[in-house]
Amino acid sequence: MNAQYTPNPQFQPYIHNGETYYHQPHHPRLPFVPQQTQHPVPCNPHQNMLIHPQGGLAGNVTMAQRPWPGPSLSPTYPVLTQYPPSSNGYPSKGYAPVAPARSTTQQLSDTNVPHLNVHTFWKQRLAPLPGFCSAPDLFSVPAPELSLPTPQTLRSASKKSSPRSSYDGNNFELDIHAETYIPQYLKDIQKQPHRFTPLPSVPVYPPSSYFNDFPLSSSILEKYTVSWSDCTTLSNPPLREDARLVSISVDYQSHWLTLHAWELCRIADDKKKIVLWKIQVDVSNWEEAEFSIFVPGVRENYPRLEIGDIVHLKEIISDWGQGTGMAFEGRVILLRKREGYVYFHCPPLKVYIMNNISPNQQSVSNEIKTVPQCFNASFLANAGPAMAMEIAIRTIGDASKLTKRSLAHQWMFPDANDLELYPPVPSKPPHVTHESWVDKGLNAEQRMAASTVSLYQSPIPFLIRGPPGTGKTRTIVETVHQILRFQPNAHILLCAPSNPATDTLTQRLATVLNPREMLRLNDPNRTFAEIPDAIRPFCYIPNDDGKFALPPWKTLMRYKVVVTSCLDAAMLVSARCTNVVLAALEDEVMDGLHPEDRRPVSPHWTHLMIDEAAQGSEPELLVPISVVYTRPKQDGKEHADTTRTPPPEYHPLVTMPQLVLCGDSNQLGPIIVSDVARQNELDVSLLERLLERPVYAEHPEARSQAVHPITLEWQNGGLPAFKPFVNLTKNYRSHPAILMPPSAMFYNDSLEPCAANGLIAWAQLPNPSFPLVFIGTNTKEDSIHEKTTWYNAGEIERIADVVFSLMEEANKSSPPLQLQDIGVMAPWREQVWRLREDFRKRGFGRVDVGSVEDFQGREKRVVVISCVRSTSKYLAEDTAKGIGLVFERKRMNVAITRARELLVVVGNGALLSVDPYWKGFLQFAIRNRLYVGPDLQIEMDGAWISRLESLHLQAQEENGFIDPDDSEDKRAMILAGGVARDVLREHE
Repeated sequence: MNAQYTPNPQFQPYIHNGETYYHQPHHPRLPFVPQQTQHPVPCNPHQNMLIHPQGGLAGNVTMAQRPWPGPSLSPTYPVLTQYPPSSNGYPSKGYAPVAPARSTTQQLSDTNVPHLNVHTFWKQRLAPLPGFCSAPDLFSVPAPELSLPTPQTLRSASKKSSPRSSYDGNNFELDIHAETYIPQYLKDIQKQPHRFTPLPSVPVYPPSSYFNDFPLSSSILEKYTVSWSDCTTLSNPPLREDARLVSISVDYQSHWLTLHAWELCRIADDKKKIVLWKIQVDVSNWEEAEFSIFVPGVRENYPRLEIGDIVHLKEIISDWGQGTGMAFEGRVILLRKREGYVYFHCPPLKVYIMNNISPNQQSVSNEIKTVPQCFNASFLANAGPAMAMEIAIRTIGDASKLTKRSLAHQWMFPDANDLELYPPVPSKPPHVTHESWVDKGLNAEQRMAASTVSLYQSPIPFLIRGPPGTGKTRTIVETVHQILRFQPNAHILLCAPSNPATDTLTQRLATVLNPREMLRLNDPNRTFAEIPDAIRPFCYIPNDDGKFALPPWKTLMRYKVVVTSCLDAAMLVSARCTNVVLAALEDEVMDGLHPEDRRPVSPHWTHLMIDEAAQGSEPELLVPISVVYTRPKQDGKEHADTTRTPPPEYHPLVTMPQLVLCGDSNQLGPIIVSDVARQNELDVSLLERLLERPVYAEHPEARSQAVHPITLEWQNGGLPAFKPFVNLTKNYRSHPAILMPPSAMFYNDSLEPCAANGLIAWAQLPNPSFPLVFIGTNTKEDSIHEKTTWYNAGEIERIADVVFSLMEEANKSSPPLQLQDIGVMAPWREQVWRLREDFRKRGFGRVDVGSVEDFQGREKRVVVISCVRSTSKYLAEDTAKGIGLVFERKRMNVAITRARELLVVVGNGALLSVDPYWKGFLQFAIRNRLYVGPDLQIEMDGAWISRLESLHLQAQEENGFIDPDDSEDKRAMILAGGVARDVLREHE
């Protein structure tokens, strides 16, 4: 190097571009740490960056000052580890990152990265945002503690002297679920200062180069830049949880920002406090510096890790009971929740391993499967999705303040006045004279929904509410086809909260649309393994880096349908491909070319349709809504200016895009971890909130439509009568007996059985006319990995017997039952794994076993539910974590509505009866002789007797199938159920 200094003779030289670099020498376990460090060349101490005398950054330098952790006679050596930079700012292959260790308050050079001031409260809680790196002093203060031990901790603890326990030998009872003893030295390591090399920043997406071909003037581009500087969540700590929350109707923006901050704080704290003690790290892909760790709780979403989260590893020397002071930062790139593994990218760890391998071992480095060192692991939450939601909250919140009846206000707070002010206008072109359905099997309700959305321009959201098995996604797909048929110039943004649901939409549309018409937009960090092969031709993958990306602007504008997840729609916001920005572009061009033309500006995105809308929180759904909404004013001009003279083909609502929400608010909704946020209804989806608005809830057909058959009412020369909602009530999945409990408990007794299923023949059915049985058990559950997940061996044995007996009579069923026709679900992953293992041993490997979440949106001929929980003292913890089936109404509903021809529930009835919904289910089972097992002391009060059950009981009585001794009781329950239904309907 040009600077004069004497390197340690043990350092190994490395020549790069004519400059000499020195690698850290090999040491079997510990890094060399200096007592005094001299800067060899001028250096910026805030960035730990080595600077050439000629100017510029030469690479990353790791320096620290700490006594040798071993015996006092051990020597100390200076550490100077420098790695050559590459031309693109990332390290050359096999070397550590070279990005500057900037604090999150420092602005980067990329003009597409705004300045962001992060409050101290958030700095150690959140991963850096795109364009920023972790601060080099991140570990200068202690980290909080919350244990999530591993089996290795137990083995280590057994070698250490544990605290003595005094107890009465006669009364002592060993609790195998007690908290595990964590050796103090492991806790001390977490509190010690550590040095580490920050990861390079995640590139901002889309990069500045994306806008080179964007036809926007610099003034418009600058005006509509998505700026994190406008996001105040990270600039200040959240309000106290006992602070008074502003009502949503008073200040929409402030309301959601407060709840959003509370939820982000809880997510961050949950991840930050969890420590995996003394774990092993496996090598996943050595060439790409990818590693994996086993995180048992991730199978149950505790901790709730996500792609983009940060992993921090602190090295341990267990033989000495000390740490080395070395820490490593990785970024989560893949989650295998079923297996419990977290994969992360960590180039500094690879370099460290290479530096600690002797030269004669370098050739076998690719064969390393497990890193020899042990580590404590902790996590930081990725704040990227939270910032995308905050930008959307501010966008819609600001827009709703412009005028009380702005489009944003009409969408968030629709009422009957909106329909009077802007009466829905038919958009049917005059040359279309007959209907043509792509899906010929739609019922009247589904056709009503597709026709209304495609033929009308509505000022308020159109809602499609459908219980399980009613064909919601099928309706959405047909609606897309009808929009494109009736409105050839339409451009549809189609979203869902999850990637699997979004992929399903793409697959169904791909049977008609081609890759030139439809785009499946994916986040660049999504892996190819997650994408079904059938939809890969609909994804845009540039040849330069082989990752998913946004198409060029002109290409993007040509797609008729863009399908993406709600959060990934933020890419369109960052790319300025929103209706607001595109309208500004059109205004600017038209004012320059044709200033006399008063044509109203039509939105590019004419429709936003969100499937499974009840699964996302309102802030999450605001992300795609912020893409599609239009402002009433733009640069001082009215987009819907009534003084303009529109041409004949335009109607008053031409500048209003259409919003359609489809889902079921009684199934699993958004996962909210903050108790105070849940108490203030952050877990209530936009769909659920809108359905409670009077314009929907008090509509004359809101309830009667759910009970009586629907017929399409046509008017205006062949158009259906307009309603702002459709209730799908015809169930094409389940036997009527299986529908009875959920119809009464969750759907206002409105479900209509329309399934054309086969028949399951099974001698163990206690009541052959009802293909449903509750098998009561009292076997105890057990846990692994410190109560992170649970299993019940007794229920596994009982379920295996059920499957065996079903398959013994398989040929008696119509059609014959096969193993793949059976689905077994459980609320905990450990039960799922043990069921699979047991089934494989018995030759039942083709039985579909999964969690309740795995089965949402799916169905099986036979469904067996394992409830697992049998001990009441764990219910409070289950409720706090939002897991299990007790006091989880929506998860219960999903579980009992997956079966088509037979439903079997295995669980502890006495425990489940503390939940009012499970109590109602058990009452149904007992009064219809569907319960087998230990006696239950449950009062029979006739609650939740559905119309379907009443009709069935009446038919049994008329045909003499009811025991005369039970006839009077049955009649009383039927009467009570009928009265209860009438009373409930009057008060709704």
